[in-house]
Amino acid sequence: MVRGVLVIHNKFYSLALVVLLVVLFVFSLFGTVQAQSVTHFTSQDVFDIPVVNGTIRFSVNGSYTDAILVNDTWVFNNLTLSGSRVSGTLKFSAKNCDVIISSFIPSIGSGNTSRRSSYLLYSVEGVGEQVVNLGFDSSRPSHVSEWSVINQDSVFFAEGKTWKLLPDDTMVIRGISGTLRVVRYNYGYTVDNRYFYLRHSVFISTAVIVAVTVAIATIIKINTINKRLP
Repeated sequence: MVRGVLVIHNKFYSLALVVLLVVLFVFSLFGTVQAQSVTHFTSQDVFDIPVVNGTIRFSVNGSYTDAILVNDTWVFNNLTLSGSRVSGTLKFSAKNCDVIISSFIPSIGSGNTSRRSSYLLYSVEGVGEQVVNLGFDSSRPSHVSEWSVINQDSVFFAEGKTWKLLPDDTMVIRGISGTLRVVRYNYGYTVDNRYFYLRHSVFISTAVIVAVTVAIATIIKINTINKRLP
């Protein structure tokens, strides 16, 4: 009778351990599965915005997880340009002009942590309007003093006349052509904005290894006890 009860309990514990291991394994791989969906583009690809007569191109090759045109604004998620190790979200719209983006240092840097500064370098053909969002957390809006718009001659344009900052940290730039650099200086502390499983990937991987080790040891111990029972 005792042996039968122990066998039932052992089978239950073994099944529970298997389920736990499967859950931990899938959870640890979730971030890797997400990262595999990447689209590569070249400097020849054109991102049209026909409604407002604008186009966007990149001067270098790069990649993103997705690019969506929303309300005449291209949203590039996990955008990485060739020669850069950092990726982030860029929202850009070009109205009555053609834009070529050369460099993008996002608000989300290596390891997806907030950087002290970020910038976008692009050239404009035509006198139109650009709408730029570098991907900062809109729930913590910045001040205009943290932003600059600079051209190829190192001229700093004043806020209010040629550009303005919206409450969600979106820049609207009008009437400037040539090569422009949009800079945001972030004086806050570095903050990790990734999902929990990405921020704690090392801990989760370690927990999975420990769980597997404990499970194997437990199963071996249970089998040894069963063999010793009369």
